[in-house]
Amino acid sequence: MIESGEIAAMMSPRMPTCFVNGSPRVRRLFPDYKQAEMEYFQKTGLFPIMHVIVIRRAVHDAHPWMAQTLYKAFCDAKDLCMRELYDTNVLRISLPWTSAEYEEARDLMTADYWPYGLGPNRVNLETLHTYLHEQGLIKKRLDLDELFARETLEAFKV
Repeated sequence: MIESGEIAAMMSPRMPTCFVNGSPRVRRLFPDYKQAEMEYFQKTGLFPIMHVIVIRRAVHDAHPWMAQTLYKAFCDAKDLCMRELYDTNVLRISLPWTSAEYEEARDLMTADYWPYGLGPNRVNLETLHTYLHEQGLIKKRLDLDELFARETLEAFKV
């Protein structure tokens, strides 16, 4: 559909096959997208959140410990990944300059460029929330604090 012109634009984490195959009808909106994204981050401090984990209200109500335990498990997994990223994992990718790319992202965005939790993501979430409301995708503004399990707002140790 993108190649035929049936749709004019798309956002996707993966490049469409027609783009990968070199279709002359499909191009990036921003040819130097990396530089554009880095400049936007420098200007605004905003970088899109990748994923959100959701627990059904009934499950949370029946097992209130689950939110905090799940949050801690994901934080621990991320910490393990990030600790190993520069020392070993970067070298597993057969691309030149991968170490330099990691260092560039870390220097621009800090070592925790994928922060977890409401606190470090509040500005991103409030900005998204504002856009959703302004564009009529949600009818009323929500209290972001009510969308996150309060058990996940503070760290804990077991």
